Amino acid sequence: MYQEKKIIITGAKGMMGSDVVPILSENYSVVPTDKEELDITDAGQIEDWFDRVRPDWVVHMAALTDLDFCEENPDIAHEVNNAGTEKIAAACKKRGIGMIYISTSGIFSGKKDKPYTEDDIPKPVNVYGQSKYHGELAVQKILEGEKWMILRAGWLFGGGENDIKFVGKMIKLARTISEISAVDNIFGSPNYTVDIGRLICYLIEEEMRGVFHVGNEGLATRLDLAEAIVELSGADCTIKPVHSSVFPTKAPRPPMEAIVNSRLLRIGYEMRPWREALKDYIERLR
Repeated sequence: MYQEKKIIITGAKGMMGSDVVPILSENYSVVPTDKEELDITDAGQIEDWFDRVRPDWVVHMAALTDLDFCEENPDIAHEVNNAGTEKIAAACKKRGIGMIYISTSGIFSGKKDKPYTEDDIPKPVNVYGQSKYHGELAVQKILEGEKWMILRAGWLFGGGENDIKFVGKMIKLARTISEISAVDNIFGSPNYTVDIGRLICYLIEEEMRGVFHVGNEGLATRLDLAEAIVELSGADCTIKPVHSSVFPTKAPRPPMEAIVNSRLLRIGYEMRPWREALKDYIERLR
């Protein structure tokens, strides 16, 4: 048990929350909220919750993460991901509460031929990335000189039944069909939500500040992930490499979303390799 702290978590019922809430609850007094309890676009609700709970930290995970929905509904995307984050930050500023904002590695253009560091300049290519980056800017402006962290994560997996993203879908498909097509020309950094939960505890205890890239070590394509899932799960399934043009989407995807955890490495914290994390996750689901 770390030093007693009270933490509000927004978006607690999502995929990330399914793993992060239990991990933080082992060490802190955690108050999980989701949209049914706390509408982050309602400043009055935020004020009421913060006054009632009086947290030391807020871990802000609530967001619209469906890229294509965001692309078709930019006003809603910005209301939640940008304006909602701004309201959370303002309430934290007013009370001296620390804030951890979960952002995304999808805020870069993807035109770079190698993974992005915290020193690279964000240039989002879709509405989702724009709305999350504007949320970052709001946190940095409002909480300048205060306790804040921005964690950029992408290509998440974890959460068991709540895993509706690529890895969760591939695990289910590999068990039921004999061939799967997977994109081989888009790169990212896979992220196990359990490892993010452990990292959050560390960063809070070490009283860190600023922007951190957060990914399990190593970059991968969707093809690499799919092949690893089949191998590690022992599924009888063939993986077929395809170009991203085979799966057209409303929201453009940056071809390079992989990140380097430069700041974490400088403070001596190393995330484990993504294959090792994926192996643990698959074994957990057996």
